[in-house]
Amino acid sequence: MVLQSIRERLTGILAFAILGILIVPFALVGVNEYFTASGGNNVARVNDTEITFNDFNQSYSNYRRRMQSIMGAAYDPVQFDQLVMRREHLESLIDQELITQAAQSMGLDVDDDTLAEEIRNIPAFQVDGQFNADVYQSRLLSQGLTPKQFQNEMRGQFVFTQLPKSISVSSIATPTEIEEFVALIDQKRTFSAVLVAAETADPAPEFSQEEIVAWYDSHTNDYQSEEQVIIEFIELDAAALPVGPPPADDILREQFEAQQARFISPEQRQVSHILITVAADASEAEKETARQTAEDLAERARAGEEFAGLATEFSEDQGSAASGGDLGWVESGVMVKAFENAMYELTLEAPISDPVETGFGWHVIQLRDIRESTGMTFEEARTTLVREYEEENAARAFLEQADRLVDLVYEDPTTLESAALVMELPIQVAGPFTRSGGEGISANPDVVEAAYSDLVLLQGSVSDPVNLDENRLVMIRLREHLPVALKPLEEVQDQIVSTLRANLARENAKAIATGLADALQSGAGELETLSVDAGLEFGRHESIGRNAFEPDATLVQEVFRLQAPAEGETVQAVLPTSNGFAVVELETVVPGALEGDALLAQQQYERVIANGHASQEGSAMMKQLRAAADIEVFEDRIK
Repeated sequence: MVLQSIRERLTGILAFAILGILIVPFALVGVNEYFTASGGNNVARVNDTEITFNDFNQSYSNYRRRMQSIMGAAYDPVQFDQLVMRREHLESLIDQELITQAAQSMGLDVDDDTLAEEIRNIPAFQVDGQFNADVYQSRLLSQGLTPKQFQNEMRGQFVFTQLPKSISVSSIATPTEIEEFVALIDQKRTFSAVLVAAETADPAPEFSQEEIVAWYDSHTNDYQSEEQVIIEFIELDAAALPVGPPPADDILREQFEAQQARFISPEQRQVSHILITVAADASEAEKETARQTAEDLAERARAGEEFAGLATEFSEDQGSAASGGDLGWVESGVMVKAFENAMYELTLEAPISDPVETGFGWHVIQLRDIRESTGMTFEEARTTLVREYEEENAARAFLEQADRLVDLVYEDPTTLESAALVMELPIQVAGPFTRSGGEGISANPDVVEAAYSDLVLLQGSVSDPVNLDENRLVMIRLREHLPVALKPLEEVQDQIVSTLRANLARENAKAIATGLADALQSGAGELETLSVDAGLEFGRHESIGRNAFEPDATLVQEVFRLQAPAEGETVQAVLPTSNGFAVVELETVVPGALEGDALLAQQQYERVIANGHASQEGSAMMKQLRAAADIEVFEDRIK
C-alpha cells in the first residue's frame, strides 16, 4: 500500500515538510487513487508530454483559491465547480505546455548573467533594497530548495515567458491608430436631460391576492430555496495526538553527524563594484573604451581615492551606485562566474580587482571584508535538532493515524461510525449550508466541494480526506440533503409586493418620460420648459466623458451609444437610468485629442494598443501551435 511505503520511508529530519506536500494531493486525489493502479492518470496529452490528473487538480485547486481571494464575498463555488470551468482551466494548461515546447524548440534560453541578476532583484531576497545572501539561503531552506534547484526553476520560468515576451516587445502602435483610439476613448458629449426617478412616479398601490398569486405562479424560479446539506464528520488534529518522549542524545548526535553540512555557513565576502556598461551592439572600439575607463578607475582606487565616491560618480549600476557600489555580503553561486572568480582572487591586502568582463559590461570589484566559513557545534545545534525531531515524530504520528483512518473508512465507506469507534473520535455535525458555504468547517471551500461531490451527495459514500490546514484533516459523510424547493407563498408574499410596486413605478416613470419626449418631438416646447411644466428637474451636461458618474453612470453609458447628431441638429431619446428613465437631447460629440505635448498619455495609449496587437498575435500563434500539435483530452477524467 502506498501510504504504508511512504510511512516506512519517513525517516529524514525534514519529514515534517513531507507531510505538507503529502496531505495536499492526498486530500485532492482521493482514497481510491491509493488503492488502484496509476495507469490512465493523465487528463491530456500534448505531443509526447502528459498532463496528469494530479497536476491538473493541484493547479485547479490553486486557481480556485486565488479567485476566492480576489473575489471575496462575490466568489461562487457553484460556478467554479462546473465542468466548463474545469475544461477551460485544462485548456490553459495545454496552452502553457505548447508555449514551453515551442520556446524549447526555438532554443530560447536565459544566460547565467541574466539569471543571476534577476535573482538578485527579487525583493524577497533583499534587505533595505540590497540582495542579502543570508536571507537568500534562509528563504530557500524554508522551502526545501537548494540554490541550484531554485536556479533551475527560475530558468524554466524564463523559458516559458520568453516567447510571449518576444511577441509583446515586437508589437507596436502606429500614429494613426493612436489618433483614432484617442478620438474614441477621450470623446466628449454635451447633452440635456430630464431624469424621471421611479420613486417619483410611485403611487404605492395595493395589489390584489389574485395579482400576487399570478406573479408567484409565473415566476417560480425566482422563489426557490437554495440547495443545502447537513454533514457529519470525523476530524483528525495533530495537536490532539499524544507527544512522544524527548530524543536521546545519541539519536541527536547521529542526526547532527549525518547532516553536518546544514550547520556550516559558507564563506561570505562583502564587496562593492563599479560597473561600466557595454551595449550589446557595441563596436570593438567602444568596448575597448569601456575597458580602459574601468582600468583607469581601478588605478585611481588603488592610488587611494575612495572607492565609494568613485562608484557613486562613475558606476552605471543604478541599483548600487547611490550606495557607493555596495553589493552586501555575497557567497558562492550568487554572482555570475567571471565576477565570482575575480571576487575570490581578491585579498584584504589587495582588495581592488582588474577590470572584469561580464554580460553587463566591465566591473571593478572591491573586497571590503570576509566572513570565514563557520560551523555550529552539537550543543549550538541541539535546540534545532530537538525541534526537528519532535516535528518528525508528530508528522509520523499524524501520518500513521491518517493512514489508519483511511483504512478503517475504506473497509466500510458508507459510514463513519466504525472508524469513529475504533479511533475514539467523535462524529461531529455541520450545516445546513449551501454551495456557497457556511460557518465552521463548512466555511472551508474544500469541505464544501467535497460535500457536494458526486461521491458524497449521490453515492452516499464517505469523502476523501479534506485538508483543513497543515495539521488537520476531516472525512465527511452526508447526513441530510435539502434539495431546491419552491418557497411557500406566505414566505415570499412581501417580496412579491415589493417587486410589483417597483415594476409599476418603473413603468410609470417610463410613461412620464415617453410623454415628455413625445411633446418635445411634436414641437410643444423646449425640453427645459416642458420639464418645468411637468415639475421635473432639467439639467445640461457639457463635455461629459464616457466614464463619468454624473448625472447618472447608467445614463452616461446609454448616451454614448447614441448616434452622433448631424450638424445643427440634436438626437432625442428616452433612455434608462439606474433608477428610472430620462429624456435626453444630445447636442454635440467632440472627438478626443492629445493636447499639447501629452507624451505620458500618448505612451499609455500606445501601450494599450500595442498590448491589443500582442494579444491578437498571441492568439494567432496559439492557433498555429494547436493546429500543428497532437493533442488528446480525456474529459471524463476532469469531472
